[in-house]
Amino acid sequence: MPMSPDNAINERDSLKGQVRFLRSVVIGLIGLNVALLGLEAYTLMTAKEIVVPPEVRRPYEIGSNYANSDYLLDMAGYVLDKVKTVTPETVDYNNKVILKMAHPDGYGALKTMLDAAALRVKQDRVTTVWIPRNEKVNERAMTVEVSGQLKTFITDKLTSQLDKAYLVQFSVTTSGRLYVLKVEEVVKRDSAAKPAAAQP
Repeated sequence: MPMSPDNAINERDSLKGQVRFLRSVVIGLIGLNVALLGLEAYTLMTAKEIVVPPEVRRPYEIGSNYANSDYLLDMAGYVLDKVKTVTPETVDYNNKVILKMAHPDGYGALKTMLDAAALRVKQDRVTTVWIPRNEKVNERAMTVEVSGQLKTFITDKLTSQLDKAYLVQFSVTTSGRLYVLKVEEVVKRDSAAKPAAAQP
């Protein structure tokens, strides 16, 4: 049975109303998704989380492009302990741990340095022990300078005691992940080797 003109007009108006309603729903959902994405991005940029550095028992605050000085100090201590306190048996493992923390921009230089040190340690059967004494942190630059004494043993004989200083630089991402950018020696004019004590 053919539809009357009045019914056709009513049907058309009803369909137009449904289309407008569905269009409004779709626009609303798109707006809601955009708002949720913005909220998620804002949360990542501003939220801070509690992170416990390796071998440290107290929690520290680290957030978007930020880490407080205590956290940086303890992480620098951890990094230098891994890099500078080594034996022929532990040097490869320690280096792998540090390289997992390395920033892509500094990975190549850091790996070259660690590989060269590991080769000497294993070939000459060297053991080194790092004893930190003083620390200086720059929270804005995310650097920590640590001075102390590096003892070197060859086949269990103490061969040198050097006053050394090292700089560790970090980078923190917007999501709060910490990377090691570089580890380098700070050369000071007054640094000198102390002769090892005579062994019995």
